[in-house]
Amino acid sequence: MSDEDVHRIEIRAQTVEELRSFLDGTDLDLGCRPAVRRQSGELVVEVYATMPQVNGLRASRSTSGVNLRVVENATQTGRARQGEVSSGNRFSSRQALSGLGIKE
Repeated sequence: MSDEDVHRIEIRAQTVEELRSFLDGTDLDLGCRPAVRRQSGELVVEVYATMPQVNGLRASRSTSGVNLRVVENATQTGRARQGEVSSGNRFSSRQALSGLGIKE
């Protein structure tokens, strides 16, 4: 696991104010459509960050009501998923593809 790998992190807080104050001024990647969800009475948001960023947050922003949990190494997951994708060009024959879609 490299320090440059990007990890998916789950941040949990009890209140919106705690979550906002924790995230305010950070350079975390909230994704293209950030969303906060309620789960088991807590507010949960997912962010993407490197481990040095996460360790820096843990050291500098100790808020009692906020918890960080590393969900997965998103870089490794992405590399594994790339192996599931074909390297061939299925459109190279220039023929209509067969399948369940509607041809118009």
